[in-house]
Amino acid sequence: MLAELLRRGDLLRVAVEGSVGQTGSLYLLKGTTRLLDLAGLGFEHTIASDLSLKHEPNVEPGLASVLPAVDASYRPEDFAGILGVMEQAQELEMGNPSSGETGVVLTGILQLLAQLTPQFSLFVMMNETEDAPEDQNYLFRLQPDDPALHWLNNRKPGQSFWIPDPGELPNHIRKHEHLVREGLGAWSEEKYSCAVAIPLWEPVPENEPEVDPREAGIFFLVARESWGREAMFKLARRLTNFVSRRWQRQTEVNQRIHKDRLTGVFNRAYFDDQFTLELERARRSEGPLTLVIADLDHFKAVNDQYGHLVGDIVLKRLARRLQSQLRRIDSICRIGGEEFALILPHTSVGAACEVVRRLLGENSTEEIQYIDQTLLIDVTCSYGTASFPDAGADAFELYRKADAMLFLSKDKGRNQCHSWNSDGDHIQLLPGSDSP
Repeated sequence: MLAELLRRGDLLRVAVEGSVGQTGSLYLLKGTTRLLDLAGLGFEHTIASDLSLKHEPNVEPGLASVLPAVDASYRPEDFAGILGVMEQAQELEMGNPSSGETGVVLTGILQLLAQLTPQFSLFVMMNETEDAPEDQNYLFRLQPDDPALHWLNNRKPGQSFWIPDPGELPNHIRKHEHLVREGLGAWSEEKYSCAVAIPLWEPVPENEPEVDPREAGIFFLVARESWGREAMFKLARRLTNFVSRRWQRQTEVNQRIHKDRLTGVFNRAYFDDQFTLELERARRSEGPLTLVIADLDHFKAVNDQYGHLVGDIVLKRLARRLQSQLRRIDSICRIGGEEFALILPHTSVGAACEVVRRLLGENSTEEIQYIDQTLLIDVTCSYGTASFPDAGADAFELYRKADAMLFLSKDKGRNQCHSWNSDGDHIQLLPGSDSP
């Protein structure tokens, strides 16, 4: 089937810069800029809409191990429906940073699975440490007054549950089940048969196999027909394995699109979109947001004296140093040759000053082994910050003010920070200072 789509020109195979040995599953959809990732979907067997659990139980390569193959006599015009399924949930809009966020990724995968498993309803209860769900049907958080708290609070990490009584389901599932299953009418206990709840594991990067997987939430598989306990758990495990693999795959593709190849942090294209996105979130929540711009001091002198290979090492060391002071929700982007931007959501001017104070207080000497010599290079940065809402509500205005503060730091002697202040008395931080 895939070969026919390629022959007809509906799909175009592409490679993403920086990928190694994983380009065969990336395609562009005809007439769009959407990047499709078909790895592990089993489209060589064609997707069926009816579900069967009669396949070999030990086969786990992808969704094709759960779904039966369809007769290969499909006509070319029948491919439109298959393409629609692929497009809806497996697309990555080029340059859109939100396509890599947990809520967006999981929603897309569950939307795909919902089309392929019409006998079931699928939900994920997110952990408190995860980003707020973007979708209010498939994804949810448990509320304090939820009756399911009595068993979920006693649940051990990694434990799965069989739920024969609909009264044991979280309120969100009881309320929204009919929204996910459009056309089947409102929720009623008479239509309920059983459900299982099993852990959904956050994918572990291939280059970090020693990292233990972490629970990202609980996956609920809800049935309206009579299914056995063993069959339900088997299907739920296969579905969550598929979700984790797709999640990991989409994360990898997004990183190749949005990451700077030298330093491994995000690139300028990501910053341009993500800063605007975070600013909009700050407006909606009426919370603070701070932008920090950092520029490596005397970088030209490093390149001139030691060469560009050493200069590259210095940039990577600096990126690692900046990253060490950030939280999971923060973003670090390389926006120029030796210039970095830190996006700090829910961070006031004072909190941002604490972050920069720690950076200024770190040992600035980098020991670099190069060929047969040990180089000791003093690596310092100048910083400028501007915070929403005090410094403005427009992305360009905030960037302009943070950049002006950066130039003020350089003008005052480098290796320091200035933060924009509406009174014009801009906050200055120096190495070793205890207060602004």
